[in-house]
Amino acid sequence: MTIEEKVKEWLVGQGMFENQAAVVLEMMKADEANEAMAGRWADRIEGYHSGFFAIIAVSARDAALRYIDANCPHAWFRPMFV
Repeated sequence: MTIEEKVKEWLVGQGMFENQAAVVLEMMKADEANEAMAGRWADRIEGYHSGFFAIIAVSARDAALRYIDANCPHAWFRPMFV
């Protein structure tokens, strides 16, 4: 599984629809804070330390909350990202 696939899977697991998760992932890729990830999104997640995803999840939560607040502020799954 790639890092990108893992992030999308996690976002969907938190309650987002696939299309919403795809938008959030693109937001993450465009975020300057994730510049170090450029070119790594297609890497196998298994090739990284087991705690690596916890770091990525911080960015995913931030991007998800920005997306939710801008597009669906009353989404039932918003608390999953707080």
